[in-house]
Amino acid sequence: MQVSIQEVRSRRSLRRFITFPEKLYRGCPWWVPPLISDELATLGPKNPALEFCERACYLALRDGEVVGRVAAIINHKANQL
Repeated sequence: MQVSIQEVRSRRSLRRFITFPEKLYRGCPWWVPPLISDELATLGPKNPALEFCERACYLALRDGEVVGRVAAIINHKANQL
């Protein structure tokens, strides 16, 4: 089975990105799920930091099912310092 990488480009795929840890850590008694609204505010397009940061999120998929995720963020203001 091969894993494919898909960039998060829609609200639906962003929601899949955000909710993936619920599946991954289900059954772990020490995991505390984040608030979905906070995650959407942080990773969504309305985050004010995106005025000076670049962000890309990716899903790892196997047979259409999310099996991993990664976010890449470049903070240009911090890099200028």
